[in-house]
Amino acid sequence: MSEEEVVRATVTFDGPLNDLQQKINEYEATIKEQAERLDKRLGDISKLQVAVHNFFKDQFDGGDEEITVHRDEANELLGEIGADLLQQEFEGHVTITYSFTVKAESVEDAEEKVKNAVGSLEYSIDADVDDEYSEESIEVEF
Repeated sequence: MSEEEVVRATVTFDGPLNDLQQKINEYEATIKEQAERLDKRLGDISKLQVAVHNFFKDQFDGGDEEITVHRDEANELLGEIGADLLQQEFEGHVTITYSFTVKAESVEDAEEKVKNAVGSLEYSIDADVDDEYSEESIEVEF
């Protein structure tokens, strides 16, 4: 047979070979998708490296061997790279004075009414998971 006489044909199979080809195509698509994600992640890492490098380069431009980084400067870098910002704990106390008139059978009964009313007041504080709040005491004077 000469080269001109050779006939090329494409054969399509049903059944296991077709299923196998379909799985191979799915794996190829998954591999391509994962490669694209990896390329994006590598680009993100490169941007992070540049941001961190530039931050420290700017800090050391004065020629010093040591630097002091303030929280706002660190938070600026952390914000730029999408990391959680540094936080500080603040402790405080709030004093609220109420004036009231209550009718009761006794001082103890009046005190109980006021404590129940004040204790059930709702307050709205935008609390994070690590924040702590406690009610230390309710004092009633007549």
